[in-house]
Amino acid sequence: MLRKGDGSSGKNPVAGYTKVKSLKLRQEVYKKDACKIADWLKDDDVTKFLNESHNVTDSIRQTVERVNLPVMTHLFNQNGSFFVVCTGDDEPVGFLRLVPRSSEAEMVVVIGDKNKWGKGFVTRAVEEGPRDAFFEWRVKKVIAKIHNKNKRSIHVFHKIGFKFEKDLPVEKQYALTMNDYLKLA
Repeated sequence: MLRKGDGSSGKNPVAGYTKVKSLKLRQEVYKKDACKIADWLKDDDVTKFLNESHNVTDSIRQTVERVNLPVMTHLFNQNGSFFVVCTGDDEPVGFLRLVPRSSEAEMVVVIGDKNKWGKGFVTRAVEEGPRDAFFEWRVKKVIAKIHNKNKRSIHVFHKIGFKFEKDLPVEKQYALTMNDYLKLA
């Protein structure tokens, strides 16, 4: 069984990628994480394949300034579950979001730290991300809508076991069922 944060997937890395030894999906979102996420979302290289509004960075910054709490988890977990993708040393490198959609959940993974691109963080996050959707929410499948030009993400999701489901106007939808997820263990 895949376990969060212990680096025990046993999967071979994608050709050209370095194996991530340890990854954590941390649900607690601190103010410093929110500021880092806002910085990542200002970068066109990070957001070019995302559907995020250009105003999301300003919205995050305004919230950080307005809310007088060190932990902002409750603000990021509205309409789903939000995880900060961290190295084994708890260094934030990106985020993963799960959004419920009736009997399925949509997964979005972003590695915002460009120094960590190509190091296997997306692969490990995609391996571990569906866990809560399947075991906590009991959804039948997890989907990912990936921009047609995002070849690296398409490759990673396909490698993990997500299957092509349908073409959308500018994206392809991939899905992973609970049965397929259990076979990954």
